[in-house]
Amino acid sequence: MSILQVHDVCVNLPTEDGVVHAVQHVSFEVDKGEVFGIVGESGSGKSVLTQAITGLMPGAEVSGTAVFDGMDLLTATPKQLRSMRGNKIGMIFQDPLSSLHPYFTIGSQIVEVIRTHEPHTSREEARRRAIDMLEMVGIKNADQRFGDYPHQFSGGMRQRVMIAMALVLRPEMIIADEPTTALDVTIQKQVLDVLRDMSDRLGTTVIMISHDLTLLGSFADRAMVMYAGHQLETGPVEALFSRPAHPYTLGLLHSSPDAEGDRKRLTPIEGRMPSLLDVPTGCVFAPRCPDATDRCFREAPPRVTLSDGVTVSCWMKTDPTPAEAKPEIDEFVLQRARDRAEEAAEREAAAQASRSGATEEWPVDRNAPIAVVNDLHLTYGAGTRNAVEVLKGIDLTVNRGDSIGLVGESGCGKTTLARVIAGLLPATSGKVTLLGKDNATVTKAEWREQRRHVQLVFQDPYGSLNPRRRVGSIIGEPLRIQHHWSGERLKKRVQELMELVGLNPEHYNRYPGEFSGGQRQRIGIARALALDPELIIFDEPVSALDVSIQAQILNLIQDLQDAFGYTYLFISHDLAVVRHVCSRVVVIENGRIVERGDTDRIYDDPQAAFTKRLLAASVRAIPPQSPATASRVMVKEVAA
Repeated sequence: MSILQVHDVCVNLPTEDGVVHAVQHVSFEVDKGEVFGIVGESGSGKSVLTQAITGLMPGAEVSGTAVFDGMDLLTATPKQLRSMRGNKIGMIFQDPLSSLHPYFTIGSQIVEVIRTHEPHTSREEARRRAIDMLEMVGIKNADQRFGDYPHQFSGGMRQRVMIAMALVLRPEMIIADEPTTALDVTIQKQVLDVLRDMSDRLGTTVIMISHDLTLLGSFADRAMVMYAGHQLETGPVEALFSRPAHPYTLGLLHSSPDAEGDRKRLTPIEGRMPSLLDVPTGCVFAPRCPDATDRCFREAPPRVTLSDGVTVSCWMKTDPTPAEAKPEIDEFVLQRARDRAEEAAEREAAAQASRSGATEEWPVDRNAPIAVVNDLHLTYGAGTRNAVEVLKGIDLTVNRGDSIGLVGESGCGKTTLARVIAGLLPATSGKVTLLGKDNATVTKAEWREQRRHVQLVFQDPYGSLNPRRRVGSIIGEPLRIQHHWSGERLKKRVQELMELVGLNPEHYNRYPGEFSGGQRQRIGIARALALDPELIIFDEPVSALDVSIQAQILNLIQDLQDAFGYTYLFISHDLAVVRHVCSRVVVIENGRIVERGDTDRIYDDPQAAFTKRLLAASVRAIPPQSPATASRVMVKEVAA
């Protein structure tokens, strides 16, 4: 029995640049007690659709019908919608820290929800119900933590509080908008288990929004795939995984490290999403589709229903063809970069030979390890009552050409260890030898020279680039500081670096705001490569990106190492991502290394309990193909 029937919903957003056609002719039904997923890249219209249905998009032009519990939400009055939200429809947002008020305790915020919708409930009864719900979602000692503030909880615990707030009135339906995106994989699994358990125990309907199809594969019953505001495919998750009917669905699967269960190359979706200011005349996915024909560009495809319950909007009558994985670096550009590197090495050798008697620059022993860490300890606030030991006896060797993954939950010490190795943080005790010299004894001049050999690529491609500086200036800054380059020589080198990482060198004078998230991360990589470093540290470089863009960046990182033999420290909480980049893995728990070894060995035969838990949370089971999907045929064509 359907609890929500959405038919032909369109959402248009008036802006200064024109009308954004955010959602176009979307229709679907959600059954009572079902977990229904909505998946697609950023900008697909997932959140806009659900927020427009629940009346949270003021100023939007919304048409169609969305019938929930016998009421059309799109024609309901504001008072009816306020009564419906929270009472019958719960909402869980992506960022629990910004969704919870920092000035009020978590208990008072849950009590407020109860008393707003049930004003006759006493404060004592509301408190009891809030504590019961906090215990139900896994908050230990809920009666004691009732008076705590949001900042006193971890990210996963805050998300559990949000789930408790959404469930406390026992709503018939919950809309969860990317509730696990910012969380560690182990916390992700806990949050999903809570939602699934609530659905099974209370019969709650869950609509889960995500950009990760593999996440929904282990959680949802059915899913709808959206792209550029259009509904492309809807059906049971086992059908979408085992035999996707639309090329875009297949592209999302091949872009995901989870779906590609070995270390073979990921296959990203080429191109980028079109502008939503214009309504396309043909299939909205045609410009990026490997199977597109002339008809796809001329006519919008009908929505057809298949015998296994899948509906798809595509002209193809056969299964889509997997796209081929292409190199992220053009071969001509790659060869030119190799030639330039060889010439630079020859010039440097000649310069070194002519500098007899002069002060020698930082010497690099090509046969020695890049970094050696011995019994490393780091304590914040050492010697005080509030001292916190972050690193506890770390031993690690990074050899030349290595790609080592540092894996663990947030707060375990991964980034702190990398910053100590790079010389950005002093160790409390122990020894870090970088390129043959002890970090604790280097002079200021040597430390400045060391910066040439160690570079970082940060997690957030938006926050790590100065929005007021042009891209050419950002990438060229290391060359100006270290080599005092300027003018045409600097511009030529920067444009070479842009080409090398797959950016158009003609965009040299653009600002970061004119690039997509994946392009900004490429800019960060180009900046790190500018000085030909000995060691590159990647700090969660793909966690903020869509799966298709993530695949492009992971492939680029692999290509660069294969071509130039760079040494990597790759920080991540996700073993599925690390598997595609790293040859060795170091697993860190609470500041200690609990396991290390070759990537394949860690995957095939993990020893530590924490590694097993990480692996279980990172690698999700692929739903098997059903007999109905294996023998599917087209049943009927329906109006789009």
